Amino acid sequence: MPLRDPRRRSRAVYEEDDDAEPSPSTSESSKRRKSGTVDHTIEEGEDEDEDEDEDEDNSDGSQVQSNRKGKGKAKVNGSASTNGVDNNDAGEFHPGAIVRVRVDNFVTYRHAEFLPGPNLNMVIGPNGTGKSSLVCAICLGLGYHPKHLGRASHVGEFVKHGEDTATIEIELQKRPNDRANHTIRVQISREDNGRKWWLNGRESTHKAVQELTRKLRIQIDNLCQFLPQDKVAEFAGLTPTRLLEETLRAAAPEEVLEWQMELKRLHKDHREMKAQVENCAEILKNHESRQQGLQADVNRLREREAIQKKVEDLRSARAVAEYNDKRMQFSDAKKRVKEAKKNLDDLQKACGPALEAVNQKQVYQEQIEPVVSERKVALRIAEAAGEQALHAIETYDESMRSEENKIKAEEGTLQTIKAKIQQRRKELTALEARLKDKPPEFVPADWNSKIREKESERREIEAEKRVLDDKFTELKGIRNSQIATIKALEQEADHLSTQQGKILAQLKSVDIDAAIGWEWLQENQDQFQKEVFGPPMLTCSVTDKNYSDQVQSLLSREDFICFICQTPSDHKKLSNQFYGQMGIAVTIRTCRSDFSSFKPAIPRERLSSHGLDAYAIDFLEGPEPVLAMFCSEKKLHIAGIAQKDITDAQYEQIMATETIPSWAAGKRLYRVTRRKDYGPSATSTATRMIMPGRFWTDQPTDGSEKADIERRIEETKQEFAKIKHEGQDIKRKTDALVERDGEIAQEIDTLKQQKNELQKQATQYATLGDKIPIAKEQLEAAQRSIVEARTRISEAGARSDELMLERARSVLQHKELLSKIRDAHQALLDVQIRLIEAKSDVKALEERNLEIKQRLENEQTEIRTAQAESERLRKEASEAMNRVSEAVHDDHDRLAFLNELATGKTVEELDHDIGAEQSKLEYVHAVDPAVLRQFQKRAQEIQNLTQQKEELTARFELLSQKTTELRQKWEPRVDALITRINDAFAYNFEQINCAGQVDIYKDEEDFKQWAIEIKVKFRQNETLQQLNQHRQSGGERAVSTIFYLMALQAMAQAPFRVVDEINQGMDPRNERMVHERMVEIACRGAHSAQYFLITPKLLTGLRYDPRMRVLCIASGEHMPPDGRRLDFGNLLRIQRGITAAA
Repeated sequence: MPLRDPRRRSRAVYEEDDDAEPSPSTSESSKRRKSGTVDHTIEEGEDEDEDEDEDEDNSDGSQVQSNRKGKGKAKVNGSASTNGVDNNDAGEFHPGAIVRVRVDNFVTYRHAEFLPGPNLNMVIGPNGTGKSSLVCAICLGLGYHPKHLGRASHVGEFVKHGEDTATIEIELQKRPNDRANHTIRVQISREDNGRKWWLNGRESTHKAVQELTRKLRIQIDNLCQFLPQDKVAEFAGLTPTRLLEETLRAAAPEEVLEWQMELKRLHKDHREMKAQVENCAEILKNHESRQQGLQADVNRLREREAIQKKVEDLRSARAVAEYNDKRMQFSDAKKRVKEAKKNLDDLQKACGPALEAVNQKQVYQEQIEPVVSERKVALRIAEAAGEQALHAIETYDESMRSEENKIKAEEGTLQTIKAKIQQRRKELTALEARLKDKPPEFVPADWNSKIREKESERREIEAEKRVLDDKFTELKGIRNSQIATIKALEQEADHLSTQQGKILAQLKSVDIDAAIGWEWLQENQDQFQKEVFGPPMLTCSVTDKNYSDQVQSLLSREDFICFICQTPSDHKKLSNQFYGQMGIAVTIRTCRSDFSSFKPAIPRERLSSHGLDAYAIDFLEGPEPVLAMFCSEKKLHIAGIAQKDITDAQYEQIMATETIPSWAAGKRLYRVTRRKDYGPSATSTATRMIMPGRFWTDQPTDGSEKADIERRIEETKQEFAKIKHEGQDIKRKTDALVERDGEIAQEIDTLKQQKNELQKQATQYATLGDKIPIAKEQLEAAQRSIVEARTRISEAGARSDELMLERARSVLQHKELLSKIRDAHQALLDVQIRLIEAKSDVKALEERNLEIKQRLENEQTEIRTAQAESERLRKEASEAMNRVSEAVHDDHDRLAFLNELATGKTVEELDHDIGAEQSKLEYVHAVDPAVLRQFQKRAQEIQNLTQQKEELTARFELLSQKTTELRQKWEPRVDALITRINDAFAYNFEQINCAGQVDIYKDEEDFKQWAIEIKVKFRQNETLQQLNQHRQSGGERAVSTIFYLMALQAMAQAPFRVVDEINQGMDPRNERMVHERMVEIACRGAHSAQYFLITPKLLTGLRYDPRMRVLCIASGEHMPPDGRRLDFGNLLRIQRGITAAA
């Protein structure tokens, strides 16, 4: 039998004999399958020969052989007599049935080979031996996803621990027309979750494997055919509609499934088409209704448009009439212009001699006018030249004043230089005198040495002072510490006088960490969301001291010193503070339950009958969260308390209630332990004597502790006085050092001042040798500056003289230009007089010919007026012609219509007609032009919708016809199938004296809602109830599920079915009856497919059929090294012999 590798618990790993025979071919293995239970191989060194194990496709059509060489060769566990029958042959396998399954490094198996039978295969073995691994191998080996197993989500997780790859090989029974059985092999890689496929010994693809399983009607994804262990609950939760789909897939021919899918598609299209027809009809009805509402507005709009059209025609006819009128007026105006020009020519010929003299005088006047302009220009030029000469004179005056200012400035500079020369001479004399008076000798090293000595002395004083200061600071810190210690000890002594102080002192003696934590919590309570409570020994008390010992006996030491939080966040914050930052170890608990939620097990008024006075929680007072913690953690709300011990009868009475786990009575504590899984009698009681309680007492404070505190206070005060005296000595020494330091600082300042004065004198004397040459050089430079200044004064005087001469020349030139200006002005006056005389003559002649001129001007005005009128009429005629063109738009018929309309009517008459028509418009209310567009658009839409409705109705009727025809073929087949299932299902239930029924629910509105309704009855006084997860128990659902699956057996389309541990929820009676029916259906039916039932156990005394095959999976550390020695038939005979002997 297949053995698991030792991973979770110790397993033996066996090596096979080196002289093992190679496994036979498939045809030989078929003979071996007639009686063998399972073919199984385990080999540690199997990896060495992995490459030698390949399947070859024989060219002669024989079945695939499995060759194994060397180590790791196949062994058969069991013999031909394992089941005691030999009546199975290869011909009983249905096409697609599993003939052989082999796994390598898969889940828990290193190597195993399974040889199932063609009918019912019962795979049994203890939990954890790898039964479900066979189911996993079938699923994954046939190309399905791990999701159908309900276990791991990646195929790589099925590779055996410690291995890189796993291999599954499945041999499927061939179809009648196939040459040989089909062998599918897959190699799974752990690293990349990849799968590599072989089909009939040749490398293939996943798609090809899926296509083969589809052709063989294998349905791993159908819970009616493949029900692994982790999917049993999912099958029970299938919706009725889903159950119908899975049932048809499992039991109906392929064409019925295709018809169902087609019906669903047709019904979907039918429903959508119906909605489209109804929607189209609704839209069409809405459009027609709205169209009728617009009809009156459209009529008024059309009447208004007719009037507007007539107005437009009349306006166009008016344009035609206006154009004809303007054209005739323009013709008359051109005739008037021609006559006016002729009259002007005649007048000019008659008045020619009188006008000639005027013309001559006008020519003379025109000749004089340019001469006047020229002489005006000459005068302006002469005046500009005079202005320029005058400007030159002013420029020379300015330059002369500038030179005079320079001379004055140089003379001032000359006086300043003379004063500097006198100053330099005095300084030179003083420097020569100082050079003769030499100061005392200055030695810097001597002075620096004196200063350093004083500074060194001062540093020593500073160092000594720092030492004294450090010591004083240290003493001050010690003094402050002693003052704080004295205050703390005094407070502690005062605190010992109070009850709370006594308890805190006791807490310190019990657990110093808890005391430190309590002191911190009192100062930092505001950091938490809700109040955090300190140790119960401080926050709680016993209301009746007579019961203090009994109450405390129910609690442990940690219960008295723990801290209680009300929220998880406060718990976390307090833990971080105590453990992480303060480094103290205390117990922290959280209780979020309300104290009022803890109810007593027995009413308090009934406790006395049990020998109990009250519950332990009744004698405690304190914050409710703390009391709730005691109820939650220690069950004090159901722990009894009594001053007197109880009697045996009361003890039995308390034990019978099973609700009081502990109680303290008299001087004894009782604790009861109950094991419900072993029955009501599985109880044990532990008792112990009650010791006096350490907490919640009013004992007087130990006087030695207070005396110890007083002694420590006195010792601390003595040390404080000693330190104070030492501080005063240090203060005196420090003051003396400060005074001496000031004196030395004054001496250092005096030495530095004397040194600086001598150093200054020596430096000044040393620089005299350089200053005297510099002073002499400065004196010589000043003397040279005097010479240079005098030279600049002389040069400025020469330039001033030259400017004086140039100014005189400019004055003479300006005089000549003034004469020219006078001459040009006189010439201009002469020519202006002549122009005045010419204008006077022209004026006199014009006055004599005024009448003639007036007549000429009148004729010219007449011509201009006629021309303007002609031009105006021409433009108006052109504009009228444009308006006619716009109205006609090259439509000759319309032009004729307009000419006819304008014939015999003037423009005024046409305007009257237009006004009359516009008056009619006022009586026809205006309508939005968009209404007509909307009316016309909707009319087109109504036409389109009508056509669309006719088309949709035709398609709808066609779909209805197709649906009806297809339903007439599909529905009888489904009804017949469900009837057969119902008969088989009801018969199965009748065999166990129960009732079952399978109906089909038909939804006339939607084929998707068709569903299977399973109704069952397990008791005589019940009615048939629909099977679901709420009405039936787990065992009843399991029985119903397996009976339903068995009802499908005779109609199964799939070549094999798998059910994993379906009998685990059944009671022995149901399991026995189900087994009986399963054997009968799977082994004795006329059309029974291959069946796999996985179970960890079987009842004794079950009936078996010769056509069954029992695959026993054994695993453990006591398996024999050679699998062939594990003969189950022999084991059974030995067991029977032992039983008979006993």
